[in-house]
Amino acid sequence: MRKMKYWMIATVMFMSVSSFAQDSTYLSNEYAKALAVYNVAQMYNDVEVQKAALYDMLVLSPYDSSALRTLAEFYYNNRRYTSSTLVSLDFLKKYPGNMIALEIAALSYEQLRIYDKAIEYYQEIWLKNDDVNILYQIAYLQYSLKRYNEANNNIKILETKVGADKTIGLSKNDGSTQEVKFAAALKNLQGLVAMDQGKNEEAKAFFSEALAIAPEFEAAKIALDGLNKG
Repeated sequence: MRKMKYWMIATVMFMSVSSFAQDSTYLSNEYAKALAVYNVAQMYNDVEVQKAALYDMLVLSPYDSSALRTLAEFYYNNRRYTSSTLVSLDFLKKYPGNMIALEIAALSYEQLRIYDKAIEYYQEIWLKNDDVNILYQIAYLQYSLKRYNEANNNIKILETKVGADKTIGLSKNDGSTQEVKFAAALKNLQGLVAMDQGKNEEAKAFFSEALAIAPEFEAAKIALDGLNKG
């Protein structure tokens, strides 16, 4: 009897929601209410209420691209990378090729250290916008996965695309970002690939070239010092 009772409750709830689905005025009013709640919660910096309001909007309007984007960004910015991945994948099912969803998916997979999936989404972005920063990230992740030939091939492509004055922001040991010449970053990455393969003398040459281009390049300095100390 208890199972039947719960089934009856579920049926009544389902029928109620179904009847509401036929009422566009009701849906419009409920969506407006959820949006108003979101805006007030944003004004008061109440992120949990913002998130709940976004879910309400998505239940009422599953193809709401603004709500999907905001929810994916919410999860990513709060380091809930599994959730940001899932929302971005749903976003892509509904809006294939959406650049924002592709970027959030790539970044989320990268934070989860699922680098092969991150590369897939970065490659799709690269094919759409030809951004050298994206291709650099692909090459770096390929190095991280020990896919050395692929990494070196992409480095060669980048060498033909970046000008002498082009820079890139790379992370330092203290978490800050250092702007270095792109050409130096490529030499450093070649050094990392060589060092990972046990080609230490070749790696030293690459790190030295990186420092000749950008003398204050922290990552190259640390790598070269480490090799020189043995």
